Amino acid sequence: MHGPRTLTPGVSAAPNLTPLLDVVLQLLMFFIICTNFKMEEASTDIMLPAAQSARPVDKSDVDVLFVNLTGEGKVLVLGREPMSLLEAKYWLRQQYEDAERNARDGKVNTAIILRAARDADYEKVYQLLRICKEQGFKRFNVRALTISGEPT
Repeated sequence: MHGPRTLTPGVSAAPNLTPLLDVVLQLLMFFIICTNFKMEEASTDIMLPAAQSARPVDKSDVDVLFVNLTGEGKVLVLGREPMSLLEAKYWLRQQYEDAERNARDGKVNTAIILRAARDADYEKVYQLLRICKEQGFKRFNVRALTISGEPT
């Protein structure tokens, strides 16, 4: 039986922290990138209208598609250049078909969250909602600011 080990004089036994720091930095970068993508979904160019009463978005929506409408009637979505309503129609059709292929029970459960600028023409908002419905989407939420300035 051997006795307890002793370190030789002058040799230190410090743990190697390089792998731990590497993992921490990778996690930090991952969360920064995710936060940036989440921020881009809600374009800061869109000034939302104020609402007297509003409900928060239902968090049970598994799949959410953010669609922004500018005051000039252009449609903004993450990862695409500004589109006209006609271009948005084809893009939304593609999104619906993708969601339909990925649905487990064949039922598309995607909710459209429409963020229209406060100076957007109501006719354009209606046309965009109608286009979403024509493509097959059934769940819609329209974003607005509450009187306190919080987005809903």
